[in-house]
Amino acid sequence: MNDRKIIALPDNLKTQLGVTSGSKIEVLTGHGEAQIKVAKEVQSTGWRWLSPILTFLTTVGFVAYFLVRNSYQIPLSGSESLTTLILTLTTLACYISFGANLIHLKRKKVATIEAFTWRSFPTLTIAAALIYFMVMSGLFWIGGTLFKGATFDLLTSTILFAVITQLSVQVAGSVASMLSPRLLTNTFIVVIAGGVILAMLSNQNLYWWKRSLSFLGTTHATDSWEFNAALIFAGLILVALIDYLFVSLKRVFPGDKRLLIMRILLTLLAINLAAVGLFPNDDALHLIHVRVAGNLVYIIIALIVGVKWLLPNITKEFRQISWLMAGGLVATEILFEIVGYLSLTAFEILAFLLAFSWTIMLFERLNDYLEPSQMDIYEVK
Repeated sequence: MNDRKIIALPDNLKTQLGVTSGSKIEVLTGHGEAQIKVAKEVQSTGWRWLSPILTFLTTVGFVAYFLVRNSYQIPLSGSESLTTLILTLTTLACYISFGANLIHLKRKKVATIEAFTWRSFPTLTIAAALIYFMVMSGLFWIGGTLFKGATFDLLTSTILFAVITQLSVQVAGSVASMLSPRLLTNTFIVVIAGGVILAMLSNQNLYWWKRSLSFLGTTHATDSWEFNAALIFAGLILVALIDYLFVSLKRVFPGDKRLLIMRILLTLLAINLAAVGLFPNDDALHLIHVRVAGNLVYIIIALIVGVKWLLPNITKEFRQISWLMAGGLVATEILFEIVGYLSLTAFEILAFLLAFSWTIMLFERLNDYLEPSQMDIYEVK
């Protein structure tokens, strides 16, 4: 079956575009207009040569590290282990692979990457590396729990390291070519939800739920970095997502000052979310933690109350759901502060779920504004 899309163009337009029969063009449609430009063949080999080289160099570093230390039986977990070297060397390799492909695609002006600005590059690459670090930490934590005390000889460890690194580097490079607002939104959901759940599981024996949700980020908790890192990474992802969305939305709603106000509020939301993880609720940082956590609540309330005026063409359904969410936040506050029905943990979890759910709905709505824009590849007749 032939899935090619054929388009007939006037001869004078072919001349202006510099195309002939059989050439491929990109047609971007949406918002009552269509844009045509010559499609560029993007060769991915420019960055893929990095994959085997990065794998080779990091594997050499892995072997050299243990040879220098005269270690020939490598534990799965611990300070000097397979896990530790993967979390350092492989994370660095993934950072380079992701960044190299992102630069390659940006320079080639690939449609899906072009909307990302260069100022988003540090945020995206750092967030990608840290997310990989967190995901692998979770997987190896599970592996270390299931295979407690497991060790491997140097050859087996080297093979495992090389295979994991090669797969990781390939995936990191491929993810760069799939970047989109939807992907960043889904990644934000997975990172923050996964980090919180992992922190809960790590502290189940400490009965964290008898204290508070913020206890998971304190020095009294087990592996508190997981909880704090999830919030910091989520904040970084939000910054990149906000930048991408609002650069694109300026083309849909040119000169709309309301979007600027919403962008400022959402950026402050992302910064305060990261700050909650950066300043955990320890004794020395308690006041700062309470302040930034309180700022999150105020910003969410401001967004919910102001969404009617800040969001162009808002639907009645979204406005009603927003007010229901706001009512839920007020109700949980009353049940906790005045009635005393809810515990601190229950209050924090309910408030977090309501605010988190509404934020995701807002970003989905912002994504919907860009959805009508569709890019198709046509072959000139």
